[in-house]
Amino acid sequence: MVEKMLYLVRHGESVANTEGIYQGQTYDTPLSELGQRQANALGDRLRDIQIDRLITSPLTRTRQTADAIAKWHAEVSVEVEPKIIETNHGDWEGNAIGAIRDRWTREYALWQSAPSQAAFPGGETFAQTRMRTMDWWNELLPAVYGTTVVVTHDNIIRSLLVDLLAMDPDKMWNIELQPAAITTIYLKGDEVKVSAVNDTKHLEGLRSNLANHAL
Repeated sequence: MVEKMLYLVRHGESVANTEGIYQGQTYDTPLSELGQRQANALGDRLRDIQIDRLITSPLTRTRQTADAIAKWHAEVSVEVEPKIIETNHGDWEGNAIGAIRDRWTREYALWQSAPSQAAFPGGETFAQTRMRTMDWWNELLPAVYGTTVVVTHDNIIRSLLVDLLAMDPDKMWNIELQPAAITTIYLKGDEVKVSAVNDTKHLEGLRSNLANHAL
């Protein structure tokens, strides 16, 4: 039986990441200087791999990361998928961690300790993010062939991994996800195997300080 492969990629570091600002869907900043270098290193890592599909979230930071891959694969069109857009953080978007912690103390504490129960004022619940992620996943699986690369966001990859690995969703912060890191998933028949998480071999000297990021 033919084995199929999926690479899930978190976008490169964005300007908002460096400033500790929640960007969600509307505070749509481009890649930082480091983020562009990360994306270029990612593209170089994947340049000699036969890519059959390249799918991206519609936001600037993911599109730029996908473009760094696509430049080595002229035969592949970049597909934009709205269902894998970042969580709608509502009123948090455009605000730094400190301001959010002060104004939405209870909501922020819940997001950090029990994300499965989190609701973002004026935005989604995290349960809704997980639901649309799994809807997308279940639609994607029957259509996967060869090697598919998906460029998306921290929350989307975490929400998918907790389901695929049967984890307690409130333990999702135990997963480290560097910008431009690769998570590898193999598909063989009905079997789904998570082979690698947070693969950063291509990011030597280019890793971000995650303590600065608003996650």
